[in-house]
Amino acid sequence: MLKSMQKIVVAGTLGFLSIIAGHGVLAQATRALPEPIGRDGFARLPGVTLHYVDWGGTGPVLLLLTGLGDSAHAFDALAPQLSDRAHVLGLTRRGQGQSDAPESGYDPQTLAKDIRAFLDFMKIERTTLVGFSVAGSEMTQFAGAYPQRVDKLVYLDAVNDFKSGYELATNPRTKYPLPLPDPPGTLGQIVRAAQMSDSDYTRIAAPALALFVIYDRPYIPADADADLRARIIKRWEEYGKPFERQRLTHFARDMRNGQVIELHDAEHGDFLQIGPVQARAVREMRRFLFDLP
Repeated sequence: MLKSMQKIVVAGTLGFLSIIAGHGVLAQATRALPEPIGRDGFARLPGVTLHYVDWGGTGPVLLLLTGLGDSAHAFDALAPQLSDRAHVLGLTRRGQGQSDAPESGYDPQTLAKDIRAFLDFMKIERTTLVGFSVAGSEMTQFAGAYPQRVDKLVYLDAVNDFKSGYELATNPRTKYPLPLPDPPGTLGQIVRAAQMSDSDYTRIAAPALALFVIYDRPYIPADADADLRARIIKRWEEYGKPFERQRLTHFARDMRNGQVIELHDAEHGDFLQIGPVQARAVREMRRFLFDLP
């Protein structure tokens, strides 16, 4: 069951990233997940019940938002490294893990309302949001719609322009020379809803930190022949690398109080597993969130 779910996560995330950096999310399929820790809970909200994890801690509230297909337990390796300075919670969005999977409500606007309803349920007035991967979409939506509820924002490889990326990956002139996966069920609904628009950072006043993975080469399947390999490299040089920079430029230009840290020699899934990328991410987050040296 775990392996099949991880394959779905990989497929869906590839679609979100327009397969520009597919080799990054493939790491999620094989990452070693820690034993579940933290206290599980369920927030019974109007129309949906959402699973959450409470890792404890005292101080300001940090709410961790998951990638596509993940449970909040995906943060079990990361969360304890922040709980000495904050009360750390993680939310499993609707349609994933142990949360309810209603027929609708997978657009960023509704997912942002779920975050607001969860905070109300927990009697939390303000929070810092830490979003991984696809969570950047609903996190940006939330911060723009409810600025009074946000202290700070942290994007863990979550700066995405889904509409532009999808158009680039499917346009006959620029499309990626491999099939785009279409996740089934609720994950597919999340993908398709996010592809309706790019991120709008202009309404956000809260300080924001973006940890952005920079890929120096494209993902090439091991069984690719010489022709496919050449086409992938050509497409990457002409469109993939420029679009990677375009997403970053968009964030830097429109996020009024934002800062960017570029990570090379890193993979998309590295934020969730113990290793040098997660260690650096934690250091940068602690500096940004808690004003630590």
